[in-house]
Amino acid sequence: MRKKYRELKRKGNVIVFPTTITRLLTDGMNFLKNEQYEEARDKLYQVLSYEPDNAAALGAYAYSLFELGDYDEALEVCRELLKVGPIHYLETMELYISILMQVREYQEAEQMIEILIEEKVLPEERLEQFRQLRDLNERIVTNASIEKAAPSLFALDHFLTLSPVEQERLIMDLPIDSYNAMKSSLIKIVEHPDVDLLTKTYILFMLHQEKVRGKVRVEKFNYEAEFSIGALPDPIKSKRLDEIKSLMEEALSKDPTRLDMILELFERHIYLMYPFQWDDFEPVEVAEAYMSYLDLLFTGEESFSGDENLMNLVITAEQWFEWRNG
Repeated sequence: MRKKYRELKRKGNVIVFPTTITRLLTDGMNFLKNEQYEEARDKLYQVLSYEPDNAAALGAYAYSLFELGDYDEALEVCRELLKVGPIHYLETMELYISILMQVREYQEAEQMIEILIEEKVLPEERLEQFRQLRDLNERIVTNASIEKAAPSLFALDHFLTLSPVEQERLIMDLPIDSYNAMKSSLIKIVEHPDVDLLTKTYILFMLHQEKVRGKVRVEKFNYEAEFSIGALPDPIKSKRLDEIKSLMEEALSKDPTRLDMILELFERHIYLMYPFQWDDFEPVEVAEAYMSYLDLLFTGEESFSGDENLMNLVITAEQWFEWRNG
């Protein structure tokens, strides 16, 4: 049985005449030229058994393996060739990228194409060719992502039959590279009023993180608005939310236990309410409402003197969690 390339070594102390290697290489190249790939592979294998770093033999051997469908071995040989230094760099890179796509190493293929384009090492006549290769790679990624995600599971009619916890679990199991491919279905899910609110939040987070383009209409509690996905607010770096938290921290600086409780409550509601951030109320009002709600939990008495709608919103949000958690 023919050994794998990675096991090849020199022939110890056996003397090999240079003309022998030249003859084997010439024969291998001729077989390759005539598309006799098995014969080419075997001749080139013999060359590499004597000269493992022979760049010409490595390149031709990798191509023979590729044509024979031995992609894993061809990928390994290509990587060795890139270490040695290929004679025909662009041709080797094109073969390498093609192999990566065959073995579904799409991310690495995309990176290699981008490097070649950004470093401007491609002559003008090859630039368009590599751009087309990149586009093909992106289409394959999209199709693979859709296939992997099982689109029928995300059809709105099916999705609405799931419990809130099942909806959230299905979305959280969705591969990251599927968000662009599944954009249309995911936006429909977010826009439906009966979809679980936390599930909507997670989808919006991921659409924004993956830089998916488009607009989405979101409805939560008494809020409803259309957002550009790229312009969704950042819940981590929000000056408005930081200001509200600072007001809470200042008011409860001498009561760390209550401070921890109110911050936990508020952050839970931030996730629930996203992308809305109590924009129709001043930060001090929001902070006071949450502190009053905490007093209500401890004393049973409500001391909030601000907008009744704001306090109702806080209470409703917490009741929603109680309902969802059973």
